[in-house]
Amino acid sequence: MHSEKILDDIHIIFPYQRKYEYYIVINNQTEAKFIFNRTLKFEDEIMVMYIDSYGNLMSNNKNLKITIDKSETVQFKNYRQQVILSNNLTVTILPMKDIQEIANNTFYLDHQRHIVDFVNLIIKEGNNILPLFFV
Repeated sequence: MHSEKILDDIHIIFPYQRKYEYYIVINNQTEAKFIFNRTLKFEDEIMVMYIDSYGNLMSNNKNLKITIDKSETVQFKNYRQQVILSNNLTVTILPMKDIQEIANNTFYLDHQRHIVDFVNLIIKEGNNILPLFFV
């Protein structure tokens, strides 16, 4: 079960109970999505995925496996690996901190208030600053 909060067109989905550890942040204006999964860890990083407003995907899952056109499978193994799909979208494997910084710089439109700080994992609601994972 999850709870939801919408602040200035930023949709935040967070677990209702602590055992569910998916956190999803969606920009309703650009359709960019940022997903945290605290139950999956790679080395010292939690699993993150960022889908930018163009549909490009970034993940820190170095074991990510994708199938292209039901025939070709790509198995990622290292950071900085990238695949360009036939529709010109990319899938890139990056360290968590790099993805967080990219999201902080590209998730919002110029006129939008930065509700979620992806680097520091906080939510800014009015004068309140809340840790993202304890919403």
